[in-house]
Amino acid sequence: MIKIDAYDKKILEILLENSRKQISTIGKNIRLRRENVNYKINRLIKLGLIKEFNTILNEELLGLSHYVVFLELAKLQEDTEKRILEYLKENKFMSWIGTSAGRWSLVFDIVISQKAKLDKILNDLLINFGEFIEDYVVLKLHGGDYFASKMFGVVKRRVFNHAKTRPFKLDNKDLEILSLLNKDSRISLVSISEKVKLTPNGVNHRIKNMENKGVFIGYTISLDWKKLDYEWYDIQIKLIKFGEEVDKELSNYFREHKSIVFYYKYLGGVWDYDLGLIVKNSNELREFINNFRKTFPDIAKISDVFLVLEETTGYKLPNGVFE
Repeated sequence: MIKIDAYDKKILEILLENSRKQISTIGKNIRLRRENVNYKINRLIKLGLIKEFNTILNEELLGLSHYVVFLELAKLQEDTEKRILEYLKENKFMSWIGTSAGRWSLVFDIVISQKAKLDKILNDLLINFGEFIEDYVVLKLHGGDYFASKMFGVVKRRVFNHAKTRPFKLDNKDLEILSLLNKDSRISLVSISEKVKLTPNGVNHRIKNMENKGVFIGYTISLDWKKLDYEWYDIQIKLIKFGEEVDKELSNYFREHKSIVFYYKYLGGVWDYDLGLIVKNSNELREFINNFRKTFPDIAKISDVFLVLEETTGYKLPNGVFE
């Protein structure tokens, strides 16, 4: 477990909320010299607590579809899982990839612009590794919310609503800028300008325009929760009752509960919600399960629980969507 002080915690809270915030601004906010802020951020990166600087983009506005795939593997040979992971990482439409313990061995996100690509991606996967796949489920993401700052006792909302937007047309320069920010949300305007052949002011104008249009949901960081002594469990929820009031009641609960760091809502699947739960031990997991069942006995039930072992890749839009 990494030891962090009060300044580290404040810096992480700020970067979780806006990872593009200038170091000088962070220093003023927490009353720490600029060079000290820079040192602390670099230290947290070197220690592996900060894994990535992420830009969260409005997938629906960009005309993208997001699917989550759950694989149950069987008859594995010594290097089978490794080969499957390498295969997934090389696919240009893969986003988040993780390994887990429980019914599901691997979980990964596919982000595409056309449904036909999904069929081909899945067919190719089955052709290459079908003999090792006992079962799989594919669910279409319909919305969600993200609360990573709960790791530090702070509730910040970042909503992914996939139902209330219309596609937004971008030109090639916009796409180049998005691609660079997608790789590193802290990349400077000067660095972007050199790569896309625009002035820094021109780049800044385009970014502000896309922010105003809602293309950007926000800028954040990915953390290695294990280095803060947390375990990450995925809780799959199946609804018993349906409707807007049910969704509102559940989303309020997810937002307020101290241990839920994100949730996904699915459209027409074998279960309706995924919850990302961070706890210190199995006792806290059990407490959550009992509390959820007691709170929503006639609304929802827990379908499955599995432990997320490792994030093989963090959340970024895949390269294929920028082509």
